[in-house]
Amino acid sequence: MAAAPRIQFTVTNVDYKRKDPVFWIEVQTNITKYKQKQKRFPRYYSELVKLYDFLSSTCDDVLIPALPPCPSPRFDKEGQLVGRQWWFTIRLPGEKPVIVGDTGSVENKIQLWFDRIVEHDRTKMSEGLRAFVESEVGFRPSIVPQQHSQQRIKPPKYIIVHVSPDDMEPEFGHCLQDLDTFSQNLHHASSRLDKLVQEQHSMARSWINMSSSWVSYGGIERNPNLFILYKTIAKGHQQLADLERSQASAVSETLSDEISYELKNCESTQNAMQRRLDALSDYLSSRKHTESSLRSVERLKSSISIDRDQASEAIAILEDARIHERNNLQRFERIDTNLRQDIEQQYKPNTTQDMLRTIKEYAKSQLYLEKKKLAVLNEIMIKQDDVLIN
Repeated sequence: MAAAPRIQFTVTNVDYKRKDPVFWIEVQTNITKYKQKQKRFPRYYSELVKLYDFLSSTCDDVLIPALPPCPSPRFDKEGQLVGRQWWFTIRLPGEKPVIVGDTGSVENKIQLWFDRIVEHDRTKMSEGLRAFVESEVGFRPSIVPQQHSQQRIKPPKYIIVHVSPDDMEPEFGHCLQDLDTFSQNLHHASSRLDKLVQEQHSMARSWINMSSSWVSYGGIERNPNLFILYKTIAKGHQQLADLERSQASAVSETLSDEISYELKNCESTQNAMQRRLDALSDYLSSRKHTESSLRSVERLKSSISIDRDQASEAIAILEDARIHERNNLQRFERIDTNLRQDIEQQYKPNTTQDMLRTIKEYAKSQLYLEKKKLAVLNEIMIKQDDVLIN
């Protein structure tokens, strides 16, 4: 028994030193049309954008997940790339390093996008995906015609039947309403997070101002113990400001980034639903054309004098209309069935999984950094107690 077609992409490393970062990708496959079953090759992020556009334009019955934005790398003082969960590497002065395990790759969203593309039964066999892998001069797909226009050519005097969401079955309307509500909630959450980030930056500035005040007090203090205490407090407030800014960055790089991505994904799903509407419109229009052609033939039959050439032309038009109607019906049924399946089995569970994972990541970042702030405040209290005792 032949093995099922399989292809796997692995992002091995990324060159972020370029304006258009280069992703080194390793691919393994058993699909027969691939010349090499294992290969490692570079692709610019802009080529990933081209791949997404190509798949979206050629796979009309597939819900292509939105391409994540290009990762923004973060480097430490030594210039080394820091993991996605960089907050676990923050150490207070004198604090011993703690092993926290894998902090995650910066490009994990890109890796996840590749995983979902190649796991899909219809995209894994795409010629565009094969060209993306096998091209030796970078991925340069041929110009894609306007979306599926080759499948939507209208014959002369074609009657266009426009279909709106109100004309669809209630299930379709509920799905559109759910997407619209989800999008509105995401926009609302994004606004709330923007305010939270602004508040955290404002708090950081407050800590900085307090630190400056303590430095000023220390400058006029003659008691050596109080001088040391003021210096400790000023240093602690500076650390609190740094931690506050880190918390703001963590919010932006977890929840805010994920919400922005899910908004793009929601838009991609809404576009897929529009393709379903367009396919139904094409089918109903072609059916209308068939009915019109049939009436023309019936009128010729009832005519007193029938022109042979005119009759042959009318019959040929009717046959073409029936073929066109049948093709459009098959296309609509294919798009309808496959998009329903993609929304229920991929979009909904993947979105839930991504949001839950991001919320957990956000919570862990804030808890970890709050513990750091408590440690700083505790250090100040210990120093204050030492001064009072002495």
